[in-house]
Amino acid sequence: MIVFISGGVRSGKSSFAERCAKMIAEPTDSLHYIATALRTDEEMEARIAHHQAQRKHDGWQTWEQPYDLYCIMPMFGGCDVVLLDCLTNLWANELFRDYIWDVKEKVPRIVQQIKQLGNKAKGLVIVSNEIFYDGIPNERGTYTYMHGLGLLHQQIVACSDVAILMRYGLPIVKKGRWPCGTEWS
Repeated sequence: MIVFISGGVRSGKSSFAERCAKMIAEPTDSLHYIATALRTDEEMEARIAHHQAQRKHDGWQTWEQPYDLYCIMPMFGGCDVVLLDCLTNLWANELFRDYIWDVKEKVPRIVQQIKQLGNKAKGLVIVSNEIFYDGIPNERGTYTYMHGLGLLHQQIVACSDVAILMRYGLPIVKKGRWPCGTEWS
């Protein structure tokens, strides 16, 4: 099962994604958290420490993987539920690590890695930021980044079982069905 969750900044998508992953997992399954943020400064270090402390008591195994998801793919199997947080960072990291902004090459590669991970694990929950409300600016670098992220969103939603948009802390299911009787609060 692949669940795609997007939303604006501070919309509640990460905490909701963690709840989704825990709901997919059975007691014998393992929870894995793929963190894509790079440790760039003290503020980011503090945010990472805060997020790790939040997950510490829930038994999450954290993998810091800012790009090349295939490197950790062998670690997952049919009893694993994986949360990828977040696609937005992963995309930026892929672009900036070699400064080759080849959308036609990088988007299919990331989509392929996500499909493989989704096929390998029991469940894959993907978090991404919704940054398109104000349109796409004409500035070349920003346009390329947003264009590629939009393509990623479209292609990942196409292969997802469920797609959810978070607004004001509330999930809006845009594709698929979540199990009946599930309480989100």
